[in-house]
Amino acid sequence: MRTILITGATCLLLTCTAQAQFLDRIKNKVQNKVNDAIDKTIDNAGKKKDGSTGSGSPTETTKEDPSSSEGTSASGGGGGVNADIKSYSKFDFIPGAKIIVQEDFSQDAIGDFPAQWNTRTGAEVVTVSNQPGKWLSLKQDGIFFPEYITSNFPENFTLQMDVMANNNVSNIGSFTIGLLQTKDAEEKFEMRPADYSTTSPSFKLTLNPLSSGYGSLYYSTNLIGAQSHSNVPEFNIPRKNFVTVSIWRQKQRVRVYLDSTKTLDLPRALDATAVLNSLVLSAYAPDFDGKGGAFYVSNIRLAVGAPDTRNKLITEGKFVTHGILFDVNSDKILAASYGSLQDIANVLKENASVRIKIIGHTDADGDEKLNLDLSKRRAAAVKEALSKDFGIDASRMETDGKGKTQPIDNNTTPAGKANNRRVEFVKL
Repeated sequence: MRTILITGATCLLLTCTAQAQFLDRIKNKVQNKVNDAIDKTIDNAGKKKDGSTGSGSPTETTKEDPSSSEGTSASGGGGGVNADIKSYSKFDFIPGAKIIVQEDFSQDAIGDFPAQWNTRTGAEVVTVSNQPGKWLSLKQDGIFFPEYITSNFPENFTLQMDVMANNNVSNIGSFTIGLLQTKDAEEKFEMRPADYSTTSPSFKLTLNPLSSGYGSLYYSTNLIGAQSHSNVPEFNIPRKNFVTVSIWRQKQRVRVYLDSTKTLDLPRALDATAVLNSLVLSAYAPDFDGKGGAFYVSNIRLAVGAPDTRNKLITEGKFVTHGILFDVNSDKILAASYGSLQDIANVLKENASVRIKIIGHTDADGDEKLNLDLSKRRAAAVKEALSKDFGIDASRMETDGKGKTQPIDNNTTPAGKANNRRVEFVKL
Protein backbone atom coordinates (compact mmCIF):
# COMPACT_ATOMS: atom_id res chain seq x y z
CA MET A 1 0.00 0.00 0.00
CA ARG A 2 2.80 2.43 0.94
CA THR A 3 4.61 1.69 -2.34
CA ILE A 4 1.48 2.53 -4.32
CA LEU A 5 0.99 5.83 -2.49
CA ILE A 6 4.60 6.92 -2.95
CA THR A 7 4.51 6.00 -6.65
CA GLY A 8 1.35 8.08 -7.06
CA ALA A 9 3.00 10.95 -5.23
CA THR A 10 5.95 10.85 -7.61
CA CYS A 11 3.61 11.35 -10.55
CA LEU A 12 1.91 14.28 -8.88
CA LEU A 13 5.29 15.97 -8.34
CA LEU A 14 5.48 16.68 -12.04
CA THR A 15 2.22 18.59 -12.17
CA CYS A 16 1.56 20.45 -8.96
CA THR A 17 4.12 22.35 -6.92
CA ALA A 18 1.92 22.69 -3.82
CA GLN A 19 1.06 19.00 -3.78
CA ALA A 20 4.68 18.16 -4.44
CA GLN A 21 5.78 19.94 -1.29
CA PHE A 22 3.12 18.17 0.74
CA LEU A 23 3.99 14.73 -0.61
CA ASP A 24 7.71 15.32 -0.07
CA ARG A 25 6.95 15.92 3.59
CA ILE A 26 4.93 12.71 3.71
CA LYS A 27 7.76 10.64 2.24
CA ASN A 28 10.16 12.07 4.78
CA LYS A 29 7.81 11.37 7.66
CA VAL A 30 7.55 7.72 6.70
CA GLN A 31 11.08 7.41 8.06
CA ASN A 32 10.23 8.88 11.45
CA LYS A 33 10.02 6.62 14.46
CA VAL A 34 6.52 5.93 15.78
CA ASN A 35 5.66 6.95 19.29
CA ASP A 36 5.46 3.63 21.15
CA ALA A 37 4.36 4.96 24.51
CA ILE A 38 0.71 4.13 25.17
CA ASP A 39 -1.14 5.79 28.00
CA LYS A 40 -3.80 3.30 29.10
CA THR A 41 -6.31 5.99 30.02
CA ILE A 42 -9.03 7.00 27.59
CA ASP A 43 -9.31 10.52 26.24
CA ASN A 44 -11.71 12.69 28.18
CA ALA A 45 -14.55 13.50 25.76
CA GLY A 46 -15.38 16.69 27.64
CA LYS A 47 -11.78 17.93 27.78
CA LYS A 48 -11.30 21.69 27.73
CA LYS A 49 -10.15 23.12 24.43
CA ASP A 50 -7.16 24.84 26.02
CA GLY A 51 -5.52 21.45 26.49
CA SER A 52 -5.22 21.86 30.25
CA THR A 53 -6.06 18.22 30.81
CA GLY A 54 -4.13 15.51 29.07
CA SER A 55 -5.57 12.65 27.06
CA GLY A 56 -4.49 9.10 26.55
CA SER A 57 -4.75 6.37 24.00
CA PRO A 58 -7.99 4.41 23.46
CA THR A 59 -7.86 0.93 24.99
CA GLU A 60 -10.07 -1.78 23.53
CA THR A 61 -12.10 -4.02 25.82
CA THR A 62 -14.14 -7.15 25.18
CA LYS A 63 -16.90 -6.66 27.72
CA GLU A 64 -20.33 -5.76 26.34
CA ASP A 65 -21.92 -2.57 27.67
CA PRO A 66 -25.06 -3.09 29.76
CA SER A 67 -28.29 -2.27 27.96
CA SER A 68 -29.79 1.09 28.77
CA SER A 69 -33.42 2.07 29.23
CA GLU A 70 -33.20 4.78 26.59
CA GLY A 71 -30.39 5.47 24.16
CA THR A 72 -28.36 8.60 23.79
CA SER A 73 -29.77 11.37 21.63
CA ALA A 74 -26.35 12.42 20.52
CA SER A 75 -23.08 11.60 19.02
CA GLY A 76 -21.17 12.10 22.17
CA GLY A 77 -17.82 13.70 21.33
CA GLY A 78 -16.57 17.15 22.11
CA GLY A 79 -19.94 18.22 23.47
CA GLY A 80 -19.78 15.71 26.28
CA VAL A 81 -21.38 15.99 29.69
CA ASN A 82 -18.31 17.67 31.20
CA ALA A 83 -18.40 20.57 28.74
CA ASP A 84 -20.40 23.67 29.61
CA ILE A 85 -22.96 24.80 27.03
CA LYS A 86 -21.38 28.25 26.88
CA SER A 87 -18.05 26.70 25.87
CA TYR A 88 -19.76 26.00 22.52
CA SER A 89 -20.90 29.60 22.07
CA LYS A 90 -19.36 29.76 18.58
CA PHE A 91 -20.82 26.41 17.52
CA ASP A 92 -23.58 27.37 15.08
CA PHE A 93 -23.98 23.85 13.66
CA ILE A 94 -27.63 22.75 13.36
CA PRO A 95 -28.32 19.13 12.32
CA GLY A 96 -30.60 18.32 9.39
CA ALA A 97 -34.31 17.88 9.92
CA LYS A 98 -34.59 14.09 9.39
CA ILE A 99 -32.06 11.45 10.39
CA ILE A 100 -31.46 8.85 7.68
CA VAL A 101 -28.36 7.18 9.16
CA GLN A 102 -27.65 6.61 12.85
CA GLU A 103 -24.74 4.16 13.03
CA ASP A 104 -23.55 3.19 16.49
CA PHE A 105 -22.86 -0.48 15.62
CA SER A 106 -25.26 -1.52 18.40
CA GLN A 107 -26.75 -4.25 16.19
CA ASP A 108 -23.36 -5.86 15.45
CA ALA A 109 -21.50 -8.38 17.56
CA ILE A 110 -18.19 -7.57 19.23
CA GLY A 111 -15.34 -8.91 17.10
CA ASP A 112 -17.35 -8.94 13.86
CA PHE A 113 -17.19 -6.68 10.82
CA PRO A 114 -20.50 -4.71 10.59
CA ALA A 115 -23.05 -6.74 8.66
CA GLN A 116 -24.26 -3.84 6.50
CA TRP A 117 -20.82 -2.42 5.66
CA ASN A 118 -18.27 -3.36 3.02
CA THR A 119 -14.46 -3.45 2.80
CA ARG A 120 -11.68 -5.32 1.03
CA THR A 121 -9.40 -5.36 4.05
CA GLY A 122 -10.67 -5.74 7.59
CA ALA A 123 -12.05 -4.08 10.71
CA GLU A 124 -13.98 -5.17 13.78
CA VAL A 125 -16.54 -3.86 16.23
CA VAL A 126 -15.07 -3.31 19.70
CA THR A 127 -15.81 -1.59 22.98
CA VAL A 128 -13.40 0.95 24.42
CA SER A 129 -12.61 1.50 28.08
CA ASN A 130 -14.38 4.48 29.65
CA GLN A 131 -16.29 5.25 26.43
CA PRO A 132 -19.92 4.24 25.95
CA GLY A 133 -21.20 2.09 23.12
CA LYS A 134 -19.45 0.21 20.34
CA TRP A 135 -16.79 1.40 17.91
CA LEU A 136 -15.51 0.23 14.53
CA SER A 137 -11.78 -0.38 15.01
CA LEU A 138 -9.73 0.23 11.85
CA LYS A 139 -6.35 -1.50 12.15
CA GLN A 140 -5.60 -1.99 8.45
CA ASP A 141 -5.22 0.25 5.43
CA GLY A 142 -8.49 0.19 3.61
CA ILE A 143 -11.79 1.61 2.39
CA PHE A 144 -14.94 1.17 4.50
CA PHE A 145 -18.51 2.20 3.69
CA PRO A 146 -22.14 1.44 4.63
CA GLU A 147 -24.03 -0.36 1.87
CA TYR A 148 -27.46 0.71 3.11
CA ILE A 149 -27.10 4.27 1.77
CA THR A 150 -28.81 3.95 -1.60
CA SER A 151 -30.38 7.37 -2.24
CA ASN A 152 -28.96 10.70 -3.36
CA PHE A 153 -28.25 13.23 -0.63
CA PRO A 154 -30.24 16.45 -0.98
CA GLU A 155 -28.61 19.84 -1.45
CA ASN A 156 -28.80 20.38 2.32
CA PHE A 157 -27.54 17.73 4.74
CA THR A 158 -25.37 17.27 7.82
CA LEU A 159 -22.95 14.53 8.84
CA GLN A 160 -21.54 13.95 12.33
CA MET A 161 -19.25 11.25 13.70
CA ASP A 162 -16.90 10.58 16.59
CA VAL A 163 -13.32 9.64 15.69
CA MET A 164 -10.49 8.39 17.92
CA ALA A 165 -6.93 7.26 17.33
CA ASN A 166 -4.46 5.50 19.59
CA ASN A 167 -0.90 6.67 20.19
CA ASN A 168 0.55 4.09 17.79
CA VAL A 169 -0.86 5.78 14.70
CA SER A 170 2.25 7.16 13.00
CA ASN A 171 3.20 10.64 11.84
CA ILE A 172 1.53 10.15 8.49
CA GLY A 173 -1.38 8.03 9.66
CA SER A 174 -4.57 9.46 8.15
CA PHE A 175 -8.33 9.06 8.44
CA THR A 176 -10.42 10.28 5.49
CA ILE A 177 -14.14 11.06 5.30
CA GLY A 178 -15.42 11.14 1.74
CA LEU A 179 -18.78 12.49 0.54
CA LEU A 180 -18.84 11.44 -3.08
CA GLN A 181 -20.82 10.88 -6.23
CA THR A 182 -20.28 7.26 -7.26
CA LYS A 183 -21.92 4.81 -9.65
CA ASP A 184 -21.02 1.59 -7.85
CA ALA A 185 -18.92 -0.03 -5.13
CA GLU A 186 -15.86 -0.11 -7.36
CA GLU A 187 -15.74 3.69 -7.48
CA LYS A 188 -15.99 3.82 -3.70
CA PHE A 189 -13.05 1.45 -3.36
CA GLU A 190 -11.01 3.78 -5.58
CA MET A 191 -11.34 6.77 -3.24
CA ARG A 192 -8.02 8.43 -2.42
CA PRO A 193 -7.14 10.90 0.38
CA ALA A 194 -7.92 14.58 0.07
CA ASP A 195 -4.70 15.46 -1.77
CA TYR A 196 -5.78 13.53 -4.88
CA SER A 197 -7.74 15.37 -7.56
CA THR A 198 -11.03 14.14 -8.98
CA THR A 199 -13.50 15.36 -11.57
CA SER A 200 -16.62 13.86 -9.98
CA PRO A 201 -18.51 15.91 -7.38
CA SER A 202 -16.90 15.26 -4.01
CA PHE A 203 -15.82 16.64 -0.67
CA LYS A 204 -13.04 14.85 1.21
CA LEU A 205 -11.58 15.59 4.62
CA THR A 206 -8.36 13.90 5.78
CA LEU A 207 -7.23 14.10 9.40
CA ASN A 208 -3.59 13.50 10.37
CA PRO A 209 -3.60 13.54 14.19
CA LEU A 210 0.15 13.04 14.65
CA SER A 211 1.58 15.30 11.96
CA SER A 212 4.90 16.38 13.55
CA GLY A 213 3.18 16.31 16.92
CA TYR A 214 0.70 19.09 16.10
CA GLY A 215 -2.01 17.47 14.05
CA SER A 216 -3.16 18.64 10.61
CA LEU A 217 -5.99 18.28 8.14
CA TYR A 218 -6.33 18.31 4.38
CA TYR A 219 -9.47 18.81 2.34
CA SER A 220 -10.38 18.75 -1.32
CA THR A 221 -13.33 19.20 -3.62
CA ASN A 222 -13.62 18.70 -7.34
CA LEU A 223 -14.00 22.48 -7.76
CA ILE A 224 -11.29 24.02 -5.59
CA GLY A 225 -8.68 21.27 -5.37
CA ALA A 226 -6.72 20.42 -2.22
CA GLN A 227 -5.71 22.64 0.68
CA SER A 228 -4.02 21.94 4.03
CA HIS A 229 -4.24 23.23 7.59
CA SER A 230 -1.48 22.65 10.13
CA ASN A 231 -1.59 22.72 13.94
CA VAL A 232 -5.02 21.23 14.65
CA PRO A 233 -5.35 21.03 18.45
CA GLU A 234 -8.81 19.45 18.34
CA PHE A 235 -7.32 16.11 17.13
CA ASN A 236 -3.70 15.94 18.12
CA ILE A 237 -1.96 12.80 19.41
CA PRO A 238 -1.05 12.38 22.22
CA ARG A 239 -2.72 15.50 23.61
CA LYS A 240 -6.22 14.81 22.34
CA ASN A 241 -7.10 11.46 20.81
CA PHE A 242 -10.85 12.11 20.42
CA VAL A 243 -12.79 14.47 18.17
CA THR A 244 -16.35 14.96 16.98
CA VAL A 245 -16.44 15.86 13.28
CA SER A 246 -19.46 17.78 11.98
CA ILE A 247 -19.90 18.55 8.27
CA TRP A 248 -22.70 20.77 6.96
CA ARG A 249 -23.48 21.15 3.27
CA GLN A 250 -25.86 23.86 2.09
CA LYS A 251 -25.87 23.80 -1.70
CA GLN A 252 -22.46 25.30 -2.64
CA ARG A 253 -21.34 25.96 0.93
CA VAL A 254 -19.54 23.39 3.11
CA ARG A 255 -18.69 23.94 6.77
CA VAL A 256 -16.57 21.64 8.93
CA TYR A 257 -16.42 21.68 12.72
CA LEU A 258 -13.96 19.80 14.94
CA ASP A 259 -15.68 19.68 18.32
CA SER A 260 -16.89 23.28 18.80
CA THR A 261 -14.37 24.89 16.43
CA LYS A 262 -15.51 25.91 12.96
CA THR A 263 -12.41 24.75 11.10
CA LEU A 264 -13.57 25.29 7.51
CA ASP A 265 -16.22 27.51 5.94
CA LEU A 266 -16.07 27.16 2.16
CA PRO A 267 -18.70 29.27 0.35
CA ARG A 268 -18.05 27.77 -3.11
CA ALA A 269 -16.88 24.24 -2.36
CA LEU A 270 -19.38 22.46 -4.64
CA ASP A 271 -21.66 23.18 -7.55
CA ALA A 272 -25.07 24.06 -6.14
CA THR A 273 -26.62 21.23 -8.16
CA ALA A 274 -23.90 18.64 -7.46
CA VAL A 275 -25.41 15.33 -6.41
CA LEU A 276 -23.61 13.31 -3.73
CA ASN A 277 -24.75 9.79 -2.89
CA SER A 278 -21.99 8.01 -0.97
CA LEU A 279 -20.30 8.11 2.42
CA VAL A 280 -16.87 6.46 2.31
CA LEU A 281 -14.21 6.21 5.03
CA SER A 282 -10.58 5.29 4.59
CA ALA A 283 -7.68 4.65 6.94
CA TYR A 284 -3.96 4.61 6.24
CA ALA A 285 -0.89 4.19 8.47
CA PRO A 286 2.34 2.34 7.70
CA ASP A 287 2.45 0.89 11.22
CA PHE A 288 -1.01 -0.69 11.42
CA ASP A 289 0.28 -4.25 11.27
CA GLY A 290 3.55 -3.88 13.13
CA LYS A 291 2.86 -1.35 15.87
CA GLY A 292 -0.82 -1.74 16.74
CA GLY A 293 -2.02 1.58 15.38
CA ALA A 294 -5.78 2.00 15.11
CA PHE A 295 -8.46 4.53 14.29
CA TYR A 296 -11.92 4.19 15.83
CA VAL A 297 -15.22 5.57 14.56
CA SER A 298 -18.77 5.57 15.95
CA ASN A 299 -21.95 7.60 16.38
CA ILE A 300 -22.27 8.37 12.68
CA ARG A 301 -25.32 10.51 12.05
CA LEU A 302 -26.46 11.65 8.60
CA ALA A 303 -29.44 13.98 8.53
CA VAL A 304 -31.11 15.63 5.56
CA GLY A 305 -33.09 18.80 4.99
CA ALA A 306 -32.42 22.34 6.13
CA PRO A 307 -34.03 23.24 9.50
CA ASP A 308 -36.82 25.82 9.15
CA THR A 309 -37.36 26.86 12.74
CA ARG A 310 -38.93 30.26 12.16
CA ASN A 311 -41.48 29.21 9.54
CA LYS A 312 -42.53 25.99 11.22
CA LEU A 313 -42.96 27.45 14.70
CA ILE A 314 -44.47 30.83 13.83
CA THR A 315 -46.65 29.96 10.82
CA GLU A 316 -47.25 26.24 11.27
CA GLY A 317 -47.32 26.28 15.04
CA LYS A 318 -44.90 23.40 15.70
CA PHE A 319 -41.20 22.74 15.33
CA VAL A 320 -39.32 19.48 15.99
CA THR A 321 -35.56 19.23 16.48
CA HIS A 322 -33.12 16.34 16.82
CA GLY A 323 -30.29 18.76 17.54
CA ILE A 324 -30.85 19.12 21.30
CA LEU A 325 -28.73 16.28 22.62
CA PHE A 326 -28.59 14.52 25.96
CA ASP A 327 -26.32 12.06 27.69
CA VAL A 328 -27.58 8.47 27.93
CA ASN A 329 -30.52 8.10 30.36
CA SER A 330 -30.02 11.67 31.54
CA ASP A 331 -31.53 15.13 31.28
CA LYS A 332 -28.01 16.62 31.05
CA ILE A 333 -27.88 18.63 27.81
CA LEU A 334 -24.70 18.13 25.79
CA ALA A 335 -22.78 21.26 24.88
CA ALA A 336 -23.02 20.39 21.18
CA SER A 337 -26.70 21.39 21.44
CA TYR A 338 -25.71 25.06 21.47
CA GLY A 339 -26.46 25.76 17.80
CA SER A 340 -29.97 24.29 17.97
CA LEU A 341 -30.79 26.04 21.26
CA GLN A 342 -29.56 29.35 19.89
CA ASP A 343 -31.68 28.87 16.77
CA ILE A 344 -34.92 28.46 18.71
CA ALA A 345 -33.93 31.25 21.14
CA ASN A 346 -33.44 33.68 18.25
CA VAL A 347 -36.93 32.95 16.94
CA LEU A 348 -38.42 33.52 20.39
CA LYS A 349 -36.53 36.80 20.82
CA GLU A 350 -37.76 38.04 17.44
CA ASN A 351 -41.35 37.10 18.33
CA ALA A 352 -41.63 38.36 21.89
CA SER A 353 -45.37 37.67 22.22
CA VAL A 354 -45.11 33.97 21.37
CA ARG A 355 -45.48 31.42 24.15
CA ILE A 356 -44.49 27.79 23.67
CA LYS A 357 -44.81 24.32 25.16
CA ILE A 358 -41.64 22.20 25.13
CA ILE A 359 -42.33 18.46 24.81
CA GLY A 360 -39.77 15.70 25.23
CA HIS A 361 -39.97 12.36 23.40
CA THR A 362 -37.96 9.14 23.73
CA ASP A 363 -37.60 5.95 21.74
CA ALA A 364 -39.27 2.70 22.87
CA ASP A 365 -36.26 1.07 24.51
CA GLY A 366 -36.55 0.33 28.22
CA ASP A 367 -39.21 0.89 30.84
CA GLU A 368 -42.24 2.94 29.81
CA LYS A 369 -42.56 4.81 33.11
CA LEU A 370 -38.86 5.63 33.24
CA ASN A 371 -38.97 6.93 29.67
CA LEU A 372 -42.00 9.10 30.46
CA ASP A 373 -40.22 10.61 33.46
CA LEU A 374 -37.04 11.10 31.40
CA SER A 375 -38.91 12.91 28.63
CA LYS A 376 -40.48 15.30 31.16
CA ARG A 377 -37.11 16.02 32.79
CA ARG A 378 -35.49 16.64 29.43
CA ALA A 379 -38.18 19.14 28.45
CA ALA A 380 -37.67 20.93 31.77
CA ALA A 381 -33.91 21.00 31.15
CA VAL A 382 -34.46 22.65 27.77
CA LYS A 383 -36.67 25.30 29.38
CA GLU A 384 -34.00 25.98 32.00
CA ALA A 385 -31.26 26.27 29.37
CA LEU A 386 -33.29 28.67 27.22
CA SER A 387 -33.99 30.82 30.26
CA LYS A 388 -30.59 30.66 31.98
CA ASP A 389 -28.22 30.63 29.00
CA PHE A 390 -30.23 32.43 26.28
CA GLY A 391 -32.33 34.93 28.23
CA ILE A 392 -35.81 33.69 27.35
CA ASP A 393 -38.42 34.59 29.98
CA ALA A 394 -39.38 31.35 31.75
CA SER A 395 -43.04 32.48 31.96
CA ARG A 396 -43.28 32.11 28.17
CA MET A 397 -42.52 28.40 28.33
CA GLU A 398 -44.42 25.34 29.56
CA THR A 399 -43.09 21.77 29.50
CA ASP A 400 -44.38 18.23 29.10
CA GLY A 401 -43.11 14.80 28.17
CA LYS A 402 -44.67 11.97 26.18
CA GLY A 403 -42.07 9.24 26.61
CA LYS A 404 -42.38 6.69 23.81
CA THR A 405 -46.10 7.16 23.21
CA GLN A 406 -45.94 9.34 20.07
CA PRO A 407 -43.35 7.85 17.69
CA ILE A 408 -42.77 9.47 14.30
CA ASP A 409 -40.63 6.62 12.98
CA ASN A 410 -40.01 2.92 13.62
CA ASN A 411 -38.38 1.69 16.83
CA THR A 412 -36.57 -1.21 15.17
CA THR A 413 -33.58 0.56 13.57
CA PRO A 414 -30.98 2.97 15.02
CA ALA A 415 -32.10 5.71 12.60
CA GLY A 416 -35.77 5.19 13.48
CA LYS A 417 -35.05 5.36 17.19
CA ALA A 418 -32.93 8.48 16.70
CA ASN A 419 -35.82 10.21 14.92
CA ASN A 420 -38.15 9.33 17.79
CA ARG A 421 -35.75 10.87 20.34
CA ARG A 422 -36.62 14.52 19.83
CA VAL A 423 -37.71 17.79 21.38
CA GLU A 424 -40.90 19.39 20.12
CA PHE A 425 -41.87 23.07 20.41
CA VAL A 426 -45.58 23.92 20.10
CA LYS A 427 -46.87 27.49 19.88
CA LEU A 428 -49.54 28.20 22.50
